[in-house]
Amino acid sequence: MNKRLTTGFPEIDRAVQDDEFVEFFSLDWDLLRLLYHRAIALSSPSTVVIVSERGGLDPTLVKRFQRIFGTEGEVSLRRAFKAEDVAPTIKAMVGDELIVIDPYHHRKTSEYQKIVGALRGKKVFMFSYMNREREGSLFGLHSAHSVIKLEKTRTGFVARLVKSVTLDNISVSYGFWSLFGKIEEGLTKWMT
Repeated sequence: MNKRLTTGFPEIDRAVQDDEFVEFFSLDWDLLRLLYHRAIALSSPSTVVIVSERGGLDPTLVKRFQRIFGTEGEVSLRRAFKAEDVAPTIKAMVGDELIVIDPYHHRKTSEYQKIVGALRGKKVFMFSYMNREREGSLFGLHSAHSVIKLEKTRTGFVARLVKSVTLDNISVSYGFWSLFGKIEEGLTKWMT
């Protein structure tokens, strides 16, 4: 059995720990990509569905995150090339925890109900490259228990909880290097 899905950021993980369906979205592909590779590595052994024609997962980056955080485990992977393949691919995955990368990649609204239906009943971390605020109601926003917007900043990124069934909207800022486990106390460390 898999351990709980995790981002490795305690504030985010605590906020979503009881949620079954958690979506992370961003218009910054590089930030989204780093976070889902980190989540895959920290949650391994993990099961992943990628929706795209090519690319999407860098095994070397997953392995690098596993080395940084001292985790190990296989990554079971399936790819859905077409919008019509997404729901059957999700249903075919074994286990009750799943990481899904860009399930609405094709933006085919006729398939979204099937995709959301396939996700129900599993613990899911979903990473979507989209503007959830503009496309929200079209792509399963009502089904997600928590929705977290990821925004790049000058020195790192902000995770904004924009939807939660249990919490108010919160924002947590992180430095860029915290993605790689390089969290330090900063100036206060040297002042004491």
